[in-house]
Amino acid sequence: MKFSYQWLKELVPFKESPEALAKFLTMRVFEVEGLEKAGDDHVLDIKILPNRMADASGHIGMAREIASLKKSKIQIPNHKQIPNTKLQTKNFLRITVEDAKDCSRYSARVMDGVKIGPSPAWMRARLSACGLQSINNVVDAANYVMLETGQPLHVFDFDKIKDVEMTNDKLQITNKSQNPKPKTIRVRRARKGERITGLDDKTYELNPDILVIADEKNPIAVAGIKGGRESGVSQNTTRIVLESANFDPVVIRRTAQALALRTDASMRFQHGLDPNETPFALDRLAMLIRKVAGGAILSGMADRYPRKATQHAILFRPAYAERMIGEKISTGFYRSAFARLGWTARSKGKDFVIMPPHARRDIEIEEDIVEEIARLFDYQNIRPAMPETVLATGEKNTALFWEELVRDALVGAGFIETELYQFSSAEEHSTFGIDRQTAVALENPQNPQMAYLTPMIALRYVLSTAQNLRGHDTVKIFGIQKEFRRGKDGGVEEAKKLVIVSAHKDAKVEHFYALKGVLDTLWECLGLHDVAYTEEAPHVFAHPHRAAAIIHDGKKIGALRELHPALAEKIKARGQILFAAIPFAEIAKRATAESEYRPVGKFPAITRDIAIVVSEDIRADDVTNVVENTGGALLTDTDLFDYFQDDALKADGEKSLAFHLIFQSSDRTLTDVEIDAIMQKITADLKERGWDIKA
Repeated sequence: MKFSYQWLKELVPFKESPEALAKFLTMRVFEVEGLEKAGDDHVLDIKILPNRMADASGHIGMAREIASLKKSKIQIPNHKQIPNTKLQTKNFLRITVEDAKDCSRYSARVMDGVKIGPSPAWMRARLSACGLQSINNVVDAANYVMLETGQPLHVFDFDKIKDVEMTNDKLQITNKSQNPKPKTIRVRRARKGERITGLDDKTYELNPDILVIADEKNPIAVAGIKGGRESGVSQNTTRIVLESANFDPVVIRRTAQALALRTDASMRFQHGLDPNETPFALDRLAMLIRKVAGGAILSGMADRYPRKATQHAILFRPAYAERMIGEKISTGFYRSAFARLGWTARSKGKDFVIMPPHARRDIEIEEDIVEEIARLFDYQNIRPAMPETVLATGEKNTALFWEELVRDALVGAGFIETELYQFSSAEEHSTFGIDRQTAVALENPQNPQMAYLTPMIALRYVLSTAQNLRGHDTVKIFGIQKEFRRGKDGGVEEAKKLVIVSAHKDAKVEHFYALKGVLDTLWECLGLHDVAYTEEAPHVFAHPHRAAAIIHDGKKIGALRELHPALAEKIKARGQILFAAIPFAEIAKRATAESEYRPVGKFPAITRDIAIVVSEDIRADDVTNVVENTGGALLTDTDLFDYFQDDALKADGEKSLAFHLIFQSSDRTLTDVEIDAIMQKITADLKERGWDIKA
C-alpha cells in the first residue's frame, strides 16, 4: 500500500529522511517494498499484512506505529462536529440492516448545501501520490479520509435515493426534494435477477450471495465495493448522505471474486476492520467536505450497531516474557510500552491484564503481546546468548532410517523420487480392475477425478509415467506413499508402499531384467539375502509373461510386473511400463543393518555371456546358484538379462535364460585362459543337470 512521506510527517514528528524511514519501518514493523519520488513528496510502498489491515491501512495507523516506536505523540486531524444547522439527521434518514452478520455497523450523516467542484491542489497531489485519480471535491474527500483512516467511505446523492409514499392505498416511489418522512437506506442481500450499473458504467448481475445498499426499491451500491451510477454525486448535487460502515469480510471477498471487482475499499473490508472506528471516519469526512465543498452538517447521525465489538482481556506475565525474549526488562518499560501502544493495562500482582484495542486483530494471546514488547524494546538491544537446555539423544526412528536408505539407493540407481496425489476416480478403478467396494470415498471431493482415496498407489505412478512418456523417451521414478482400503469392519486401513517404475519407448525384454537388477541392488543395500522371483498368477493389469512375485523366507513381499499391453494402450502409454510394488512394512521388518564393504577393484573386469535352456519349472535363482558356486571367488557378479520363450520352446515346456557373468580379481589382471577354464567348469556343471547351453 502506498503512503505519503510528507503526510506521515504531518501526523507524527520524526527527523528521518525517506530512505531512513523506509529502513526503520522494514526493521521494526512492516517491510517497505519500494520508495519513489512524487513531485515534492516521496511515496513508500509498504507491505501491510492481512492481520494488521484494521489498524495500519491508513496514514493515521501507520503514524501511530511510528509514534509508538519513537516515543512520540501523534497529531490526530480535526474531526469534531460543529453543526451549522438546526436540522436533525434522524428527520431525513433512517437505516435498516437485514442481517447483523452481514453488516455489523452502518453509520451515516446528511449534509445540505454542498457545492460540487474540483478539489484543492494539495488534495489532488496526495491522492495522486497514493495512486488515486481525482473525481470531484466530495468524492475526493471520501477517498482522502479512507487513505487517512483506513476506513472506506461512500457518498450518495440524497435526492436520488427513492422513498415510498402512500397514495390511494398504493405504494408510489418518489424522488421529491421535500420529504414528508425520512428516507430509508437498507442493507440487504440482492434479490435474484437484480442488476446495478456501477460508477464505472458497467452493469453487474446480482444474486442473493451479494450484499447491497438499497433504497426502497433498487440497489444503489454493491456494499463495500462499488457505488451505483444512479445514486452517484454529480455537478447538480447539493444534498448528500455520507456512509461509513463495517461489512462481513467473507461476503465482501466472495462478492469481489464473483464480480471480478477489486477496489481499495474491498481490499480493506475483506481483511476485517474495526466497527468502533466508523464514527470517527464519518465525522472526519463531514468536516473535510465542509472545508472543501461548503455546506451544512445536520446534527446527529443515523447509526445501526446491534452487537457492539468489545475488547478482550489477556493475562500478561513479565517473567514469562523475559524468558521468551532473553532480557531483563523493567516494570516501567512495560507500562510505558502499553501506553505508547494505546492499550489499557491494569496490574494483577506482578502481572498485567491487557486490553488491546479491537482494531489490533493480531493481538489474541499472550505471545502476541510478548512480540510487541520485543519490538518496542528493539531487537538490536537483545544480546545474543546460547540456549540453556538439556540435550537428549532422540529415539531412533527405524522406519524413517530404512526410508532414507531406500531413497539413497534408488536415487543412486538413476531414479527420481516423486510424490503424487493420493486420490483416484471410479473410472481409474474400472480401468485397473479394482473393486470399488474396497475404495474409500470422500464426502466432499473437489472433482470426480479425486473422489476416492487411492486403494492402489501404484496406479497413480503408472498413470503419471504414461503422461511423462509423451515428452520423454525414458522415465524412472519411485515413491513411498500410502494407499487406503475399506476394511472388513468398515474402517479405513492404511498401508505404505514402495513403488518403483521404469518406462521406455522402445519395448524390450531386457528392460524387465534391468529393473530386477535394480531391485537386487536394493536388497543388497537393505541386507536382505536369498530374495527369489517366481512366476506370478495372471493379473488383470500385468503382462501374461512378464510378471514375478518377490519371495523372501518363503513369503511373497511384493511383485515386479510389466503393464499389460492392452491396458497400456487404453491409458495411451507410448512405451513399455515396468513397475514394482512392495509394502514398506515388509521392508522395514526384514531389512538388517549389516553391510559389507568392498573397495572398488583396481584391475579390469572380464564379462562373459551364457544362455541356458531349462524346463519351465526351474527358477532363475536355481541356475544362478549353480553358476556362482562353480564360478568361485573370481566370479563377482551374475546378472540375468534376458528371458526368452518362443513357440517351439513353449511346446517343449522349456525357456531360455541369459546371464552376464562378471569376473574380477583384487590382486591381478585376469587372463582369457583363466576365464575360459572357469567357463568350461560352469558349462559342465550345468550340463550335468540336463540343461542345454546355447552358443
